[in-house]
Amino acid sequence: MTLPLRRQPLALLIATTLLPIHAALADDTDKPDALPTVTVTAQKREESLQDVAAAVSAVSGKSIEQTGGGFTAGKALQDVPNAIAPEFAGNQRPRWYIRGMGSGDMASTTVYPVGIYVDDTYISPHIATGGPLYDLERVEILRGPQGTLWGKNTTGGAINFVSRKPQFEEGNGYFKLDAGNYDSRLYEGAYGGTLVDDRLAARVAFVDQSKDGQLKNIVDGHTVGDVHDQAVRAQILARLSDDLDATLQIRSRDYKGQGIATRAWGAGPGGTTLFGPAPALKDDEAAFTGKGEDRIEHNGVQLNLHWDLGELALDSITAFDDIQEKAQGPNMGIYEFGRSWGDDHWRQVSQELRLSSARNQPVSWIVGTHLFHESLDSTSSSAILPTAYNAPFGVASYGRTDLDQSTTSYALFGSSTWQASDDLSFTLGLRWTRETKDIDLNRVASPDAADVSFASSNRWWKTYTGTLATVATQDEKRTWNKLTYDFTPEYQLNDNARVYFRYAKGFRSGGFNGGATVQAETSVVAPENVDAYELGIKSEWFDERLIANANVFYYDYADIQVNTVSVSNGQVVSLLTNSGAGVIRGAEFELQALPLQNLQLRGSLGLLHTELKDFSSPGGPDYSGNRIARSPERTLSVGASYRIPLEGGDAVTLDNSWRYQSRIYFLPTAQEDHSVSQGGYTLGNASLTYHFAGKQDLDLSAYVNNLTDKRYKTDSVPLPFDIAWDARGDRRTYGVSVTTHF
Repeated sequence: MTLPLRRQPLALLIATTLLPIHAALADDTDKPDALPTVTVTAQKREESLQDVAAAVSAVSGKSIEQTGGGFTAGKALQDVPNAIAPEFAGNQRPRWYIRGMGSGDMASTTVYPVGIYVDDTYISPHIATGGPLYDLERVEILRGPQGTLWGKNTTGGAINFVSRKPQFEEGNGYFKLDAGNYDSRLYEGAYGGTLVDDRLAARVAFVDQSKDGQLKNIVDGHTVGDVHDQAVRAQILARLSDDLDATLQIRSRDYKGQGIATRAWGAGPGGTTLFGPAPALKDDEAAFTGKGEDRIEHNGVQLNLHWDLGELALDSITAFDDIQEKAQGPNMGIYEFGRSWGDDHWRQVSQELRLSSARNQPVSWIVGTHLFHESLDSTSSSAILPTAYNAPFGVASYGRTDLDQSTTSYALFGSSTWQASDDLSFTLGLRWTRETKDIDLNRVASPDAADVSFASSNRWWKTYTGTLATVATQDEKRTWNKLTYDFTPEYQLNDNARVYFRYAKGFRSGGFNGGATVQAETSVVAPENVDAYELGIKSEWFDERLIANANVFYYDYADIQVNTVSVSNGQVVSLLTNSGAGVIRGAEFELQALPLQNLQLRGSLGLLHTELKDFSSPGGPDYSGNRIARSPERTLSVGASYRIPLEGGDAVTLDNSWRYQSRIYFLPTAQEDHSVSQGGYTLGNASLTYHFAGKQDLDLSAYVNNLTDKRYKTDSVPLPFDIAWDARGDRRTYGVSVTTHF
């Protein structure tokens, strides 16, 4: 069901801003002389995006399919104002930030303030939130605290990846082949349709993406940052009765990468380190010994049941996911100052039940419950190899952390909308959450460098011999209870415009420091809370040829969970702690226009101010007044797409987009200079697509991403020993793709 575009929210502009226009105009369900209608389920029921009284964005499946070079998960935020998701470790995971809320902590125990969902199922491990997107219906991005309808309370927002479902229709599908520089290859396709008339349907989709890294290791001549990512999804739709549908989904992913493609060089006089001279590096070079490897395996099964009960509907979502990562970090330099290895294994099961009334009633409602359990088994090691392997000053060390953590969460929720009059409505949502976490952590380390010995430098974590002493333990269990809520009045100003006010209380559960290396670092991190206020207007003009949306917001942020970075025994240690309080305020503007039938223009602007209050490191300096990490003060996105019809139904589409992001700091500390920050920069993309009409239904595209070959950092942390370190974003990529539908 698609509702009229005229009644939709603040984020359609973003939604349509995100998708290339040629994809939108190709949708036969849209009027050629109006902007396309976008249907979402952000409020757990189908409705037009402009009808949702909240900041919600959407990326269409056609846009994802037609993006050159592949559409990885982090790109979903590339045109959303006040949102970033830098991908700094291949396809391993983006760092999700919405309105300044996110986390740089990489510990396997950390819960992130932006919740990631796959077909309404919450995915907890951060390493399972990246990867190429394929055969999707859309991606929905909800900005602001989600304290009512979404499975895990999150203070920053929620992102839901919605796959294309089996349909009772004639068999159909597509196949895409993409090739580009850096030996990039992508194979993607899907096929589905009816198996038994009105009773059984199925759909299968796959993607296979590979590319070489963009850095060359001058020590061994190999590329750094290679990626090979494979995924498959199979779904079966069964109509068990006239009122009951069941959809079974099986998903699997196998990812091989090389971790973070880093560059380390001497920052001392003449480019030296405290260990000695270091090679000077070009922008496309790295210099380190050892080897970086990442392997992620994600297997999941999900069963969705939908009962049509007349005036009511009952939905059940049951899911189980098994996720494992094995990662080996290289020694980031020609001198030995630290290596890492880890094996993390998550198992999660979730169950959600929702009972909802019909939408078109004076009072409509949704009530439900959400259950979630996760177990994490983790083993990680760090080392500085002895002098035989070039350890500085003859210092060597070894440490290992064994960790088990379980999380159990229960929630009851409900939301109701009262249509007080034709022009005025009120929505109230409530959610009660109870979450329990139990951790068993044990850290051992070598007390004497002279006693450290390794039989092999390649598999050092398995061949260590020597005395080990316990340096940190934690056996603790904590439970948190919280009532969160939101309240939204909405008023129809006229046929073209609506205003809304939204108050939402958000909650992010507490946790533990999984990265602790000494006893003093073991601690309990308190839950963070936010009171969010938002005032917005949404409007459509000139027979839906112009959309103009805007909002302002203010967040009162308490007990903020921030990560601090230090160096311990040659290893970079990222620890989660609480800042006393903070303030976030900003504004967002979106415009989209169809001045000509085949020309679509789009633009968005985000303004953001963040400030940490009462924040100081234990026994260290006071960082109050610093900005929240990775929160650009300005984001600006503009784009245009023009479709040129040709004889016989063929067409040529040209698309061009640009995005500017102002300076960000990678840490909430160390902001006195710009050593761990990235200044403002602009990225541009362009594509040209020739559409062959007729039976072949073929698209041939050429594309260039990062047109100006901009060099920019996606991560950086302070290191000792006069060593500088950073990770870089993708340079200019280009290629061609062919997509056929059948």
